[in-house]
Amino acid sequence: MIYNDGYEVDENLKFVKCPKCGNEQYSDGARYCRICGFYVYNECEGDFDRDEYGNQGEYHIHRNLGNARFCEFCGQPTMLFKEKLLKPYTEVQTEEDEDSFPFDEALPFN
Repeated sequence: MIYNDGYEVDENLKFVKCPKCGNEQYSDGARYCRICGFYVYNECEGDFDRDEYGNQGEYHIHRNLGNARFCEFCGQPTMLFKEKLLKPYTEVQTEEDEDSFPFDEALPFN
């Protein structure tokens, strides 16, 4: 399944357009949108590293792609998902989904 919703990011995982207001102008090194103040990266909530004994280590926050609802590295929710700028995956349907189970009226069990 392909989830083609989300927001375009550049090679540094910075939003090309602000997901909240659509602004496309950022200064070099900007971390927040100059128009609405929204953070320009889809970061996760973060999580602590754990060693083999379960002891808590360093706290890490990860940058994610523009369609990530959960972090690929630690599994925590991302900012876009928490801010409800991305719908839950169960509510997103792509064209592939619609075509994957074609309905055939000629079949007797439909």
